[in-house]
Amino acid sequence: MEKNPIEEFIEKLPFFKEFSESERAKLVNTSGIFEKFKSNEVIISEGDMDASVFVILTGSILIKKKPKVNVKENHISLQDPEVITIAELKAGSIFGEISLISKHPRNTSAIAASEQVVVMKITNEIIEKFNLAIQKKFQTQLIQILVERLDDMNDKFIKLKASTLKT
Repeated sequence: MEKNPIEEFIEKLPFFKEFSESERAKLVNTSGIFEKFKSNEVIISEGDMDASVFVILTGSILIKKKPKVNVKENHISLQDPEVITIAELKAGSIFGEISLISKHPRNTSAIAASEQVVVMKITNEIIEKFNLAIQKKFQTQLIQILVERLDDMNDKFIKLKASTLKT
Protein backbone atom coordinates (compact mmCIF):
# COMPACT_ATOMS: atom_id res chain seq x y z
CA MET A 1 0.00 0.00 0.00
CA GLU A 2 1.36 3.41 -1.01
CA LYS A 3 1.79 6.07 1.67
CA ASN A 4 0.02 9.40 1.54
CA PRO A 5 2.60 12.07 0.48
CA ILE A 6 1.69 14.18 3.51
CA GLU A 7 2.36 11.23 5.82
CA GLU A 8 5.74 10.77 4.13
CA PHE A 9 6.51 14.46 4.66
CA ILE A 10 5.54 14.66 8.33
CA GLU A 11 7.36 11.40 9.03
CA LYS A 12 10.60 13.35 8.39
CA LEU A 13 9.73 16.19 10.79
CA PRO A 14 11.35 16.05 14.23
CA PHE A 15 8.01 16.96 15.86
CA PHE A 16 6.45 13.69 14.66
CA LYS A 17 9.47 11.39 15.20
CA GLU A 18 7.90 9.76 18.28
CA PHE A 19 4.58 9.10 16.50
CA SER A 20 3.95 5.69 14.96
CA GLU A 21 2.95 5.33 11.32
CA SER A 22 -0.67 4.64 12.31
CA GLU A 23 -0.73 7.67 14.64
CA ARG A 24 0.57 9.94 11.87
CA ALA A 25 -1.99 8.45 9.45
CA LYS A 26 -4.78 9.12 11.96
CA LEU A 27 -3.69 12.73 12.29
CA VAL A 28 -3.36 13.32 8.53
CA ASN A 29 -6.79 11.80 7.92
CA THR A 30 -8.47 14.10 10.45
CA SER A 31 -11.15 16.19 8.75
CA GLY A 32 -10.59 19.95 8.37
CA ILE A 33 -6.96 19.89 9.52
CA PHE A 34 -5.43 21.44 6.37
CA GLU A 35 -5.66 25.12 5.46
CA LYS A 36 -4.33 27.10 2.49
CA PHE A 37 -3.24 30.73 2.44
CA LYS A 38 -2.11 33.09 -0.32
CA SER A 39 0.73 35.58 -0.08
CA ASN A 40 0.16 38.27 2.60
CA GLU A 41 -2.88 36.49 4.06
CA VAL A 42 -3.05 36.52 7.85
CA ILE A 43 -2.87 33.04 9.38
CA ILE A 44 -3.03 34.22 13.00
CA SER A 45 -3.32 37.72 14.44
CA GLU A 46 -1.66 39.07 17.54
CA GLY A 47 -4.29 39.27 20.29
CA ASP A 48 -6.56 36.52 18.89
CA MET A 49 -7.82 33.79 21.19
CA ASP A 50 -7.12 30.56 19.34
CA ALA A 51 -5.78 27.39 20.91
CA SER A 52 -4.07 25.67 18.00
CA VAL A 53 -0.61 24.83 16.73
CA PHE A 54 0.38 24.94 13.05
CA VAL A 55 2.77 22.82 11.00
CA ILE A 56 3.92 24.42 7.74
CA LEU A 57 3.69 21.88 4.90
CA THR A 58 4.51 24.17 1.96
CA GLY A 59 5.68 27.75 1.61
CA SER A 60 6.97 30.15 4.21
CA ILE A 61 5.48 32.53 6.74
CA LEU A 62 6.60 35.63 8.60
CA ILE A 63 6.16 35.90 12.36
CA LYS A 64 5.48 39.55 13.23
CA LYS A 65 5.11 41.51 16.45
CA LYS A 66 3.78 44.98 17.11
CA PRO A 67 5.91 46.61 19.83
CA LYS A 68 4.16 48.21 22.77
CA VAL A 69 4.13 52.01 22.75
CA ASN A 70 4.94 53.65 26.07
CA VAL A 71 2.07 56.02 26.77
CA LYS A 72 1.40 57.84 30.02
CA GLU A 73 -1.69 56.83 31.94
CA ASN A 74 -4.89 58.50 30.64
CA HIS A 75 -3.12 59.54 27.43
CA ILE A 76 -3.34 58.22 23.90
CA SER A 77 -0.69 57.87 21.24
CA LEU A 78 -1.11 58.87 17.62
CA GLN A 79 1.96 56.83 16.71
CA ASP A 80 1.36 53.57 14.94
CA PRO A 81 4.37 51.46 15.92
CA GLU A 82 6.21 49.72 13.10
CA VAL A 83 5.53 46.00 13.05
CA ILE A 84 8.73 43.98 13.51
CA THR A 85 9.42 40.75 11.66
CA ILE A 86 10.75 38.31 14.24
CA ALA A 87 11.30 35.26 12.06
CA GLU A 88 10.68 33.62 8.72
CA LEU A 89 9.56 30.01 9.04
CA LYS A 90 9.66 27.46 6.22
CA ALA A 91 8.10 24.07 5.50
CA GLY A 92 8.47 21.74 8.45
CA SER A 93 8.35 24.53 11.04
CA ILE A 94 5.86 24.62 13.89
CA PHE A 95 4.26 27.80 15.27
CA GLY A 96 1.41 28.82 17.57
CA GLU A 97 2.35 26.46 20.37
CA ILE A 98 2.35 29.08 23.15
CA SER A 99 -1.35 29.90 22.79
CA LEU A 100 -2.20 26.21 22.50
CA ILE A 101 -0.48 25.47 25.81
CA SER A 102 -1.23 28.69 27.73
CA LYS A 103 -4.74 29.44 26.43
CA HIS A 104 -3.62 33.11 26.35
CA PRO A 105 -4.16 35.47 23.40
CA ARG A 106 -1.70 35.18 20.50
CA ASN A 107 1.43 37.22 21.18
CA THR A 108 2.49 37.45 17.52
CA SER A 109 0.96 37.40 14.05
CA ALA A 110 1.77 34.96 11.26
CA ILE A 111 1.50 36.10 7.65
CA ALA A 112 1.85 33.96 4.50
CA ALA A 113 5.12 35.02 2.84
CA SER A 114 5.04 32.83 -0.26
CA GLU A 115 2.57 32.50 -3.10
CA GLN A 116 0.84 29.56 -1.42
CA VAL A 117 1.17 28.28 2.12
CA VAL A 118 -0.39 25.03 3.29
CA VAL A 119 -0.53 24.29 7.00
CA MET A 120 -1.84 21.61 9.31
CA LYS A 121 -3.90 23.32 12.00
CA ILE A 122 -4.02 21.14 15.09
CA THR A 123 -6.46 22.36 17.73
CA ASN A 124 -6.84 21.24 21.34
CA GLU A 125 -10.12 19.60 20.32
CA ILE A 126 -8.29 17.48 17.73
CA ILE A 127 -5.58 16.49 20.23
CA GLU A 128 -8.19 15.58 22.86
CA LYS A 129 -9.89 13.15 20.42
CA PHE A 130 -6.76 11.01 20.40
CA ASN A 131 -5.88 8.46 23.06
CA LEU A 132 -3.76 9.48 26.05
CA ALA A 133 -0.54 8.03 24.55
CA ILE A 134 -0.81 10.33 21.50
CA GLN A 135 -1.80 13.30 23.69
CA LYS A 136 1.35 12.71 25.77
CA LYS A 137 3.47 12.67 22.59
CA PHE A 138 1.99 16.04 21.57
CA GLN A 139 2.74 17.47 25.02
CA THR A 140 6.30 16.14 25.01
CA GLN A 141 7.03 17.55 21.56
CA LEU A 142 5.49 20.94 22.39
CA ILE A 143 7.63 21.18 25.53
CA GLN A 144 10.70 20.28 23.45
CA ILE A 145 9.91 23.12 21.00
CA LEU A 146 9.51 25.60 23.86
CA VAL A 147 12.84 24.53 25.38
CA GLU A 148 14.62 24.92 22.02
CA ARG A 149 13.08 28.36 21.46
CA LEU A 150 14.02 29.47 24.96
CA ASP A 151 17.61 28.34 24.38
CA ASP A 152 17.67 30.21 21.07
CA MET A 153 16.26 33.34 22.68
CA ASN A 154 18.87 33.16 25.46
CA ASP A 155 21.66 32.89 22.86
CA LYS A 156 20.31 35.91 20.97
CA PHE A 157 20.00 37.90 24.19
CA ILE A 158 23.58 37.11 25.20
CA LYS A 159 24.88 38.16 21.75
CA LEU A 160 22.85 41.36 21.89
CA LYS A 161 24.07 42.13 25.41
CA ALA A 162 27.68 41.43 24.39
CA SER A 163 27.39 43.71 21.35
CA THR A 164 26.02 46.60 23.44
CA LEU A 165 28.87 46.25 25.94
CA LYS A 166 31.42 46.66 23.13
CA THR A 167 30.00 50.01 21.99
